[in-house]
Amino acid sequence: MARHLLLVGSCLLGAAWTCAAQQKVVFENQDVRAVDIRVAPGVFEEKHSHARGVTVALSDYDNETIDYPGKKVNQRHVKFGEVRWAEPVTHEARNTGTTEQHVIRIELKQDAPAAKPPAAPDPLDSLIACKDTQKLILENAFVRVIEERVPPGVAQPKHRHAHGMLIPLHDADIESVDDPGGQPVHRQLKFGDAGWREPVVHTVKNTGTTELLNVRIEVK
Repeated sequence: MARHLLLVGSCLLGAAWTCAAQQKVVFENQDVRAVDIRVAPGVFEEKHSHARGVTVALSDYDNETIDYPGKKVNQRHVKFGEVRWAEPVTHEARNTGTTEQHVIRIELKQDAPAAKPPAAPDPLDSLIACKDTQKLILENAFVRVIEERVPPGVAQPKHRHAHGMLIPLHDADIESVDDPGGQPVHRQLKFGDAGWREPVVHTVKNTGTTELLNVRIEVK
């Protein structure tokens, strides 16, 4: 079954237009739109829409939202690093706390792919090959979300990832080697720098002095 492009909010209600002062598109392709949301304490966001997707909290914060058309009120206390699946929504929002609300929201632009019969376990699947450093946060018909925690100096064995978004929760230094035949590449990962990653088989070593902490959203 073909995957059909979904509308990511109307021109009147799309979050990046209505809330331009608080929301900035930092990446977009045919599969996703990544929005960096920063709302100061006490600031109110007018009615706007989001497509379904995943939110990753980059700060502790408190907020209140009013969903439309039912005007349901939601009050949340969110912790740094919290990952949440979000259905399509039109809402107003206010930062009701004393700290900045900082969130990366990955909005999905495609329908879920057709269901496939169960496959045999892949020994290179990152959750198998790197079971000590990678764990499943959530999975549904659209995405698989993985938390990656690698202590300084630790190398992860060869493993596989599907395409998707990588969101570093700490600054980090890594060395990666793509398979087959890749050369070692040194990279600096910056806190909150959401980026798209193509499918890859690689090894990764934390070459820095701090824990490597990432959220990877694999898009199905």
